[in-house]
Amino acid sequence: MMLCVMVALACPLESFPGQLRREECEALLNKSVELLRQRKVIEAQRTLQGAERGCAAIPGIYATLALSYDLQSQHLKAQQAYRKAIALNPNIAQFHDNFGASYAASGNYAASVAEFEKALKIDPHDLAANLNLARYYLQQRAYPHAIGYFRAAGVQQSSSIGALMELTQAYFGAHNIPAARETAVRLSGLAGSDPKVHFSLGLLLAENGQYQMAADEFSAVPAAARDFAAYMNLGMVYSKLRKFKDARNAYESALQLNPSNPEPYLHIGMDAAAMGERAEAVNWIGQAHAEAPQREDISYAFAEALIQSGNYDQAGGVLSNALRLHPDSPGLIEAQGDLYLQQDQNEQAKQAYLRCLEINPLLPGARFSLAKAYLGLHQPQAARQQLEKVLQTQPENADANAQLARMAFDAGRLEEAERLIAKALQADPENRVANETLAEIEIREGRYSEAYGILKKLVKLDPKAPRFHYLLGRVLVRLGRPAEAEREFKLSQSSQNAAPAARPTVSN
Repeated sequence: MMLCVMVALACPLESFPGQLRREECEALLNKSVELLRQRKVIEAQRTLQGAERGCAAIPGIYATLALSYDLQSQHLKAQQAYRKAIALNPNIAQFHDNFGASYAASGNYAASVAEFEKALKIDPHDLAANLNLARYYLQQRAYPHAIGYFRAAGVQQSSSIGALMELTQAYFGAHNIPAARETAVRLSGLAGSDPKVHFSLGLLLAENGQYQMAADEFSAVPAAARDFAAYMNLGMVYSKLRKFKDARNAYESALQLNPSNPEPYLHIGMDAAAMGERAEAVNWIGQAHAEAPQREDISYAFAEALIQSGNYDQAGGVLSNALRLHPDSPGLIEAQGDLYLQQDQNEQAKQAYLRCLEINPLLPGARFSLAKAYLGLHQPQAARQQLEKVLQTQPENADANAQLARMAFDAGRLEEAERLIAKALQADPENRVANETLAEIEIREGRYSEAYGILKKLVKLDPKAPRFHYLLGRVLVRLGRPAEAEREFKLSQSSQNAAPAARPTVSN
């Protein structure tokens, strides 16, 4: 619903003859306005109704009576009174402002917009009309229009926290990121130590991918005012920034406030998975699953963590139980396909992904995994078709471009592979497949120093991946560093036989 500016009326009286003298009508009008300011709506209404006949030619009487009806949500009565006021004097912008607000409150937005536009024809600088139109177009996602009206209202130079927040949102919606960031900085400075403003601004920045600025805003919430949501959101933006230690601290603070909530366990586990700590991921997400076994998203995350750690039997049990609760969940069916895929049961995986996509055709992850199943079935053309379908809707999809690059590399088409790798890494500089394929190209071309740099990054991203250590060992041999190479080969072997981590605990 559009946010409306309801302006208390103090309108000029016209010198029209009536049963009451002009001074008497003016006194009654002033009394009614003061009663409305005191929220004594019934008393004001009675005063105005009593004056209506004796002051029938006074537009302010009807406009103020209309406002009293609006304050009681009697919008049809209000609109009838506004029409009378405007018929007597159509050139008062404030009448049109409040008439437009009344229309908005009753859901007639087209009529509301028309009244605000009439107000601006009378006074182009009318604050209420500009703000109301800005908020209307913001709600309609017509961001350039909204920005124009916010600027006409002088919001950019104002100290209005709410309006500056809306202007920031409009700039983000219009993809004017520099202006959005600049306005957010101004807003943050005006907020002082207000926790609600910093939290709301942090949410808006995080929603628009400005994770470092969002982290700064959540951190600006005074420690004494930080609740579970503040710590969780701070942790999630740190996770996005791959500042996993800071994220862990925030999640553990959230856990101390609410130890039975599954969200911190889930996110700590997801961070562990992102760092390649597979056993740790299983333990933490498993705790989240223990707290909320009915949650579809947590069951999915737990099953995927189990699959990545090689615990296929347990993953199958989790999925069986979850699918009994959510038989048509595309996510759980996709995870079932992932389980089959990891066990080289490519036909079963294919069928699971096809069923998943039948329920929801707009799942790029499932379509990407279906392509991998086709590769396992030695059907590269079918795999390519699925990857190209992903790119039809998401041309910059890093996983699809990286897999196509891998296929081109395996077929000896190095130029095509390098082009696709560049596209994948532009979208996701840490994409494992793209980086690994690039490293193998560098090795094939004899550029061992370049390959070394890429593989060191991969080992840091996923220290438990045996193949990354193995490839790094090969490169170190070529670089004449046999002792370091031997260490990498041993790490490759030990990563394949890694023992499960201990049960997660929360530090004080």
